[in-house]
Amino acid sequence: MNIRLPRTAALLGPGILLFSALAPFHQAASAETLVRAAGRCKLERGGIQLFNGHCSFKHKAAGGTDAFVVKLDDGTDFNFSGPNPQALQLQTYSGILNVRHNVKPDHDLFLWNTDGGDHRLSVRLDSVQNPDATFEDRPQKVTNATLAGVALGGLIGALIAGSSKGGSSEPARVGAPVSSLQSLVGVRGASAESEITSKGYTYRGGDQIGDSAFSYWQQPRTKNCVAVRTTDGRYQSITYTEPSKCR
Repeated sequence: MNIRLPRTAALLGPGILLFSALAPFHQAASAETLVRAAGRCKLERGGIQLFNGHCSFKHKAAGGTDAFVVKLDDGTDFNFSGPNPQALQLQTYSGILNVRHNVKPDHDLFLWNTDGGDHRLSVRLDSVQNPDATFEDRPQKVTNATLAGVALGGLIGALIAGSSKGGSSEPARVGAPVSSLQSLVGVRGASAESEITSKGYTYRGGDQIGDSAFSYWQQPRTKNCVAVRTTDGRYQSITYTEPSKCR
């Protein structure tokens, strides 16, 4: 039986195995999706550009394993997985390869080596989406009264949110972005920290993981715990995290 690989996979030769059931992240079906995003990717081998275009990105976690799934628009998929984001591996036809994951100010970089040369996969995210989005197909009857009620409810909700000094009524799912603070992503830590403090957040501690620093803040009114990841002096992500981080 002949198997037709996508264009980029054919260029990569025997070094790459497409994301499948053979990939080392067996818990994918039950994994918690921490980040789901659209972005742009550039793939290079030995200094030669193999792909430059749109892609999708997921960060999953389950059973003590982290996985980063990157899907290029030409059909090539990558699944990097390991015990933490700094210790990743890639399943290939010739075996399992170690992958270096570097977090840059504006993109993530995955590096590995095969017989075909050094590979560099750069991923720059354009927009982070709700990682727990579900499809609702129940029929709904919409009336003018319903629409008016929704509009009024949205207005009241906005007024309440605006008067709560940064409080939020959104679900505090672990790994979900904190919508009211997303404007601070990419901002230098010093000025962003003063902005968070002005919104009523209380600092609860921090950790250093690899080349990233994590600070934990308690959200006003809701008392939810928020994690801020800082790399190279700039905020890279602001998400809800486990309540134990703020105790």
